[in-house]
Amino acid sequence: MNAQRLKADLVRRLDGERLSFWELLSRWDGRLEDFVRTVNAMYEAGELRVEDDGRLALAPALVERAPRTLGVRPCPSCKGRGIDLGRAKELWVQLEELLQERPLTTPKYFQGNIDVESAVAKVCQMDALDGLAGKTITVVGDDDYLSLALALTGLPERIIVLEIDERITAFLEACARRRGFPLEVHTYNVEEPLPKGLLGQSDLFASEPLETVSGFLTFFSRGAATLKPGGVGYVGLTTLECSRPKWKRIQEEILRMGFVITDVKRRFSHYPMEYPEDEPYVEQIFKALKFRPQPEREDAIWYFAHFIRAEAVEEIKPWAKPDERVKIDVFDEGDDFTYPGG
Repeated sequence: MNAQRLKADLVRRLDGERLSFWELLSRWDGRLEDFVRTVNAMYEAGELRVEDDGRLALAPALVERAPRTLGVRPCPSCKGRGIDLGRAKELWVQLEELLQERPLTTPKYFQGNIDVESAVAKVCQMDALDGLAGKTITVVGDDDYLSLALALTGLPERIIVLEIDERITAFLEACARRRGFPLEVHTYNVEEPLPKGLLGQSDLFASEPLETVSGFLTFFSRGAATLKPGGVGYVGLTTLECSRPKWKRIQEEILRMGFVITDVKRRFSHYPMEYPEDEPYVEQIFKALKFRPQPEREDAIWYFAHFIRAEAVEEIKPWAKPDERVKIDVFDEGDDFTYPGG
């Protein structure tokens, strides 16, 4: 996207208001790198002002020329998800309690936690569209602890977890023993061949993959290989760190694997980025800006993943064959903006 179009998009999203840096970022729907570059350019050109209270505002000349909008925002009740979580309040509370002793995330495995509300919303969405009762579900990577949210419903018959971090697998196993959850936990690196006993076992799989092309497609492939014919996969993908060409490539490969994409629920999974272990990711933004955001933290959620449902309608042909080793790229130039090693 060219610089003028990016600038016009930012002007439209600011919509003549005075917003904190984080509030404005929460409205952005493109790459994080493009946002930072556009904000910097407008700040240096005097088109974007940082006011005394730290809020951002357009220069008066730009306000006069800014296009009019209807000013419609996502529903504050469901946060744009289109799901009423009122009946899931008990699940929400139970999961929150269970996660009090969870291991902290680590940049070593590119981890980041969605909030409890998002995990509960995922479970509700999966149940609404495909039903959870009596199902076998595989979770590929579980630093979000979706397996525990699923188990707390008492609906799935079997939940298989494939997770590389031994701290997380130990925590999940302890929860399963204590609560009698039907969890089957494997310490597993998706770069390695899939255990043969897991092929074609599941009705559903879920994953929040690494967002490099090779990373996403490997995670998706491992989940796809666990499915029975006609199975369904649920995966997350951002626009903050995935360009439109990358989205196109990923969608094309999902179709080639024998799936159709039936749903994309935008801004579904919320990453609070409020934990101490999130600091290395947020610091990458600070380092790239021409000014220091004020406040440096606030309640506005600015990092989102969209929730994708893909249903197998043909023979499943994983991009990465189940019996082959794969080398994953951990960094895609330009897209992985918050990667500390980028």
